Amino acid sequence: MTVFTNHESLTYNRISEYQVRVLFWILALGFAGINAYTSRYFINDDAIVYVEIGEAIKQFRWHDVANFTFSPLYASLIAIFQSILQLNALNEIIWLKLLNYFIFVTALGAIEVLLRFLKLEYRALVNSGRSPLPWPFIQALLYSTFLATALVSVRVRLINPDMLVFCIVLLCFSVIMWIRENPNRFYKFIVLGCLAGLGYLSKAFLFLFSPVFLIMAAISVGSLKKSLPRIALATVFLTLTIGPLIVALSLKKGGVTYGEGGRHVYSILIGGHGAPVDPGKVLDAENKVVVYEYGGVCTRPFSFDVCYWTIGINPSYDNVTHLKLFLRNLFEIVSQSRWLLAIIAWATFQISLGSYRVGSLRPISASILFIVPAICGIFLFALISMEPRYVAPFLFLGSVGLIMGMGRGKNQRVFLGLGISDLGVLALVIFLIGSVLQSTVDQAARGLWSENGKISYRQSFEDQISVSDFLSKKGITRGDHVAVLGNSSIQWARMAKVRVTGEIEDPGKFLRSTKAERMNSLTLLKNEGIKAVIAQRKECSRLTNEGWVLIPQTETFYARLL
Repeated sequence: MTVFTNHESLTYNRISEYQVRVLFWILALGFAGINAYTSRYFINDDAIVYVEIGEAIKQFRWHDVANFTFSPLYASLIAIFQSILQLNALNEIIWLKLLNYFIFVTALGAIEVLLRFLKLEYRALVNSGRSPLPWPFIQALLYSTFLATALVSVRVRLINPDMLVFCIVLLCFSVIMWIRENPNRFYKFIVLGCLAGLGYLSKAFLFLFSPVFLIMAAISVGSLKKSLPRIALATVFLTLTIGPLIVALSLKKGGVTYGEGGRHVYSILIGGHGAPVDPGKVLDAENKVVVYEYGGVCTRPFSFDVCYWTIGINPSYDNVTHLKLFLRNLFEIVSQSRWLLAIIAWATFQISLGSYRVGSLRPISASILFIVPAICGIFLFALISMEPRYVAPFLFLGSVGLIMGMGRGKNQRVFLGLGISDLGVLALVIFLIGSVLQSTVDQAARGLWSENGKISYRQSFEDQISVSDFLSKKGITRGDHVAVLGNSSIQWARMAKVRVTGEIEDPGKFLRSTKAERMNSLTLLKNEGIKAVIAQRKECSRLTNEGWVLIPQTETFYARLL
């Protein structure tokens, strides 16, 4: 039983740290397990890319591993997992959800490590005369906030490295707290440098964020003279970890680069000038018909490394447009995360009670130690591209900073042994757990049943199999080239072992063009060795008199054999 100081009522003595932890783990493992199982048929656009980068790693095709868009660490985990279970194109999407589940469980372990150091901080606050929230309440808040960020924003159904990134960020800040506890040990800085490097190998963005890890570690040391050799050591091991990939990418580009995602997104969303070094082979500029080739191995060259095809286009800086994008991204963070709105409302309520203290700069308080990096991470992502899952780790860090700075307030009315701020904490925890439950139910329903005009994940997966079978029956087999009309999931191509090298990039324009123009585009694709065009668009139903056919056992997939 955890013993608390006399500022806490007997209510808290009936709640043990162990009980809160057990309940959290039961909820976490249960919710994540349901999500992983019911969404096992879900296919996200990046899934095939990570699988095929993993295959490139196994086959030592380093040219393909050096990808300007996607990082290799998560792909390497996929490669190991596939080798252990002997997966294939028909079942890999399903079983890789189990890998995501394991990564989520690892993140749970990272939370426990972080909580160990936060509890030491809590004891220090109590000993200094502060009246923080009772530890079981802090624990419950951190657990429930983690569940919301991990399972509502990041999600285990997506085959991408975002959960892995979350885990690494948590571990990095655990090490920073470890350093703060006793900064004399040099090996702690070696661990931090290596972890920060693994972060970059998971997602290129963390190359930009790595200095934040190092700066917060330096501040935690408390002495500039003492911190310099230690941060230098961390930087050396960070460089050793990320160096090989940066060298490979730079050699491939012909100039220094850590990845091209930022440049690519800025040029697309705001503006760019120049021409691509390799634009693909443009067959029809009017209907935007292009053939892409990349190494002769990947299923879809264009999506395998999207940034590769825009190298040569440089950003055209427009501060006004950029500011509008930045503000829109900030708005989307809040509007797409109801659980975040609840935390903001709760924090505002607590602050109104006079219960929040930022703490000191020297030594740096836990509030500042977490809130400043959170702001940096959110700011960096909001500058260009925004998805709730991108900023989830930083939203969690900010929440940690707020929670660790909260007290019980003053002049509280007590109800059943609970004060006003205590009731606010319980209400927030209940809301966050409810949000996770609602998300779990929604994802489960979408995974198993079609409704409101949206087909289930299972039906979508079965459609992929139907397209693959259709191509096989038409004699289109391993190594043959096909094209797609617009963007759609291409797991069917991997199942059929065909390659999507042709792209009709503007389906709306193609469908609006004349019959003669459409036939000309198809003839150009046929001359390039393309055997068929596949489209996942209901509008193709009006092209049946031009040879387009609805693929049997699907509702939206159409094919035009060439």
